[in-house]
Amino acid sequence: MANILISGYYGFDNAGDDSVLHGIINSLKKNDPSLTFTVLSNQPGKTEKMFGVSAYNRWNISEVIGQIKKHDLLVMGGGSLLQDATSPRSVFYYLGIVLVAKLYKKPVVFYGQGFGPVTKPISKMLIKRIVNKVDVITVRDFKSREDLQKIGVNKSPIVITADPAVTIYPESIDMNVGRQLLIDLNLAPEKTIVISVRPWKKEQHYKKVLTEVSDHFGSKGWNILFLPMQYPADVAPAKDIMAMMKEKAYVIDRPLDFKEIISLIGNTRLVLGMRLHSIILAAVMNIPFVGISYDQKVDRFVEMVDMHSAGHIRDLETKNVIESVEKTISNEQQIKARLANNMKDIIAKAEQNSQLTLEKLK
Repeated sequence: MANILISGYYGFDNAGDDSVLHGIINSLKKNDPSLTFTVLSNQPGKTEKMFGVSAYNRWNISEVIGQIKKHDLLVMGGGSLLQDATSPRSVFYYLGIVLVAKLYKKPVVFYGQGFGPVTKPISKMLIKRIVNKVDVITVRDFKSREDLQKIGVNKSPIVITADPAVTIYPESIDMNVGRQLLIDLNLAPEKTIVISVRPWKKEQHYKKVLTEVSDHFGSKGWNILFLPMQYPADVAPAKDIMAMMKEKAYVIDRPLDFKEIISLIGNTRLVLGMRLHSIILAAVMNIPFVGISYDQKVDRFVEMVDMHSAGHIRDLETKNVIESVEKTISNEQQIKARLANNMKDIIAKAEQNSQLTLEKLK
């Protein structure tokens, strides 16, 4: 029986990252049921309860080092861990964990990660020096591999797979949960559009556009439901938009776990998503979506599954967003069929993450 330690952005009430963690654990267990897992988390107790694993405080250095020493392999799990768009601290933190693991001669796997953006010279230098020590590197898209190689990460093969969250199987989701959430709001599933927004730097323009878009569809009888993927951070921009609207809209103003969110998405007609995992989970549940880009990772997934993007938040136009949504709704059945077909290949790629990890463990 092997023990795997997982490090990532866990315990921050972020449904996207929780979906990634669920995908990692499920995929690895599917291939080897004897594995045990420990997660470094911001809220260890909550992570233990949600995933049925051991968890330790990611900020307690002595605990982190102790767990690295005890485990057989370190998984750096999913998401865009190596990026300095928000702060270089993310790069320093995760590379520090990798460095400690290598000092104790532990194998390290980068598991279905996205990479970047990385702009600061210090970040690039540290990534080149430390990531070249990683044993297995899998990334969720071609551009992530290209960007890593440009920085100088070339001592280990970089395998293009897919985001671990796509290995969540729809049949494992209780659809009654999401249906009840809509019933409680008195919303008809077949007339509900989910919108996922997030705060991003000082950007405000997208709020005005989404106000006009929401009013347009609200006036045509659609229910507009704002769904926070990270609570409570995503509630504020949703309420900003709702305050400017003429039509009625709704927001889920309480924390939902990732399974509740997946079930809710699966009971609606369309997702207009700014958060990456709002559109990934829509794809998992075969719900048509339109992406709104604030980061290159959103564009990459939209392209991968051959879906519509409404544009970047900096230059978003009301007309383009409305046209993208209307086109998606009017071609719903064809889009569902295309999405299901494209997801088969993506899920197969994502399963490679666990296969390559287990090969290294053996």
